[in-house]
Amino acid sequence: MAKDSIEKDQHDNTNSGVEAIPVVTAGAIADGQLGTETIVEDVEEQPETSKAGDRHELIKSATLTMLGSLGTSLMGMVRQIVIAATGDKISGSFQAAYTPAQTFNDLLATGTVSSALIPTFNDYAAPDKREELRRLVFTVVNLVIIIMLAASIIFFFIAPWFIDLLVGHYKADSKDLTIQSARIIFFALIAFGPFSVLQAALYARKEFGWPAFASVAIHLGIILGAIVGSILGVQYLGQYGMAVGVVVGGVGELLLLIPGMRHQQFKYMFVLDLKHPALRHILRLYAPVALSFAVSMVFTFLDQWLTTNAPCPTWIHGVKYCSEANLSAMRFSTTLIQFPIGLVAAALSYAILPTLTTYAREGEMERFKDMLLLGFRLGLFLMIPAMAGLIVLQEPIVRTIFEHGAFSDQDGILASVALQNYAYQLPFVAIDQLLIAAFYARKQTLIPVLTGFAGYIGYLAVALPFSHTIGMPALAFANAAQNILRAVVLLIVIRMVIGSIHFRKAIPTILKIILATLIMSGVAWGLQMLLGQVPLFSLNYLPGRLLTLLVAGGIGMGVYFGGALVLKVEEINMLKGTIMAKLGKK
Repeated sequence: MAKDSIEKDQHDNTNSGVEAIPVVTAGAIADGQLGTETIVEDVEEQPETSKAGDRHELIKSATLTMLGSLGTSLMGMVRQIVIAATGDKISGSFQAAYTPAQTFNDLLATGTVSSALIPTFNDYAAPDKREELRRLVFTVVNLVIIIMLAASIIFFFIAPWFIDLLVGHYKADSKDLTIQSARIIFFALIAFGPFSVLQAALYARKEFGWPAFASVAIHLGIILGAIVGSILGVQYLGQYGMAVGVVVGGVGELLLLIPGMRHQQFKYMFVLDLKHPALRHILRLYAPVALSFAVSMVFTFLDQWLTTNAPCPTWIHGVKYCSEANLSAMRFSTTLIQFPIGLVAAALSYAILPTLTTYAREGEMERFKDMLLLGFRLGLFLMIPAMAGLIVLQEPIVRTIFEHGAFSDQDGILASVALQNYAYQLPFVAIDQLLIAAFYARKQTLIPVLTGFAGYIGYLAVALPFSHTIGMPALAFANAAQNILRAVVLLIVIRMVIGSIHFRKAIPTILKIILATLIMSGVAWGLQMLLGQVPLFSLNYLPGRLLTLLVAGGIGMGVYFGGALVLKVEEINMLKGTIMAKLGKK
């Protein structure tokens, strides 16, 4: 798993969009909200009203982004269910083949979204600068297309060597399938790159809806590819169905951005203005982030190499290496972890970045700190119980979602163990993503890069000594340790940079959240144990697994939110008010 994301801005129609995903972004001031000049006056004249407005804006933006992210996340879950059903050989090969393209795209395109593109595009977000923004956006788009095309051609020739380095103990036929699939998938970058740039432009204009829902296309493409591939069979190259589906999905993402681009009057422009001053500004902001992503690439490939070379867990007999099974287990459990990350951490980060950028530019540091602290409280309110729920209900969750087709009981156990070890990082990821957004808003992109190295030290401290003894579970926990340590270091650094963020004011709320979570966990675990004695709730059958999740998970969730209400956790009332308002109720 790992870091992964933010976004936002809108012009005259506040209700036109939604957006989100794991990683983070930002924008401007929407209609019906405070304008820049009004903010300065209201801070002095109506501080309480201003704070209430800030809270309302963040909750509203984050809720819209979460709703958009929900559809994408659910479709991503369906995608992984379909992949899991193909069995270890095909799913393991596809997961490994997807890594080079995904990692290169993160380095060149995705990584620029929150660190450089959104803050820079935000500077040109005013209506009178629309044409200048359009020229800048399509300069970046066209430049990225050229780079991605060149990279795809180069990778086509080096793929055999590169994949052989990555997949370790894969069998010969699995390795060949991985090489050919990776070649096909890499050409999808010609669509992925421009999508990231246009997504950032729409976020900077606070157009969240279409960018969020557009991400569904990649999942649909892979699902369609898997279905068509299974129909065609090996005789007709059906094993490459999912790889072709990635390319189809990438094109689909771009097409789904067209309505949002039309709304913001972003008509395509054939331009390559390499002398545009903002382009140099983007490169200056992204340079340290690029270094971070380059190092991250190394660690991503190292993690995959260690995973495919890790020994089988002790409960698996007769097989020394579980290369394909290990990698599939980690990818499937990562999907489950990314669900709350995309829904909460990334959504909050994208929603908060435009507002933090505005406050940083106007020198409103107290409001900057208040907004950041509110983000912490909202993130922890949702991520602490998410962590506990995934740990307590790990087995029924994994087996219900993935145990279909060629996915075996053994695969389910591997994925459950990986899920537990990944889950510990969830509350810290929420803090981490918000802090990264805070530094990006201040255009201090070097700080998150440098603190990221502390996380890598945490990863190495766990992965290197234990990957060849404990195996895959140690690698999952190493990733958790990486993100936990980075969040802690970022908290220390931001205090040094901007002074106290008044984190102590959030401690009573956090303690209430932990208490409600402990009660929820006890109830969910107890119900799971009791229901396990009843044949109707047996985890050996899909209906039993579903019923266990519905009863234990549903009651546990009710206990948490009920406990939060009793303990008077402010965040639940804020979320409730926003959702009810969105439904048209008072």
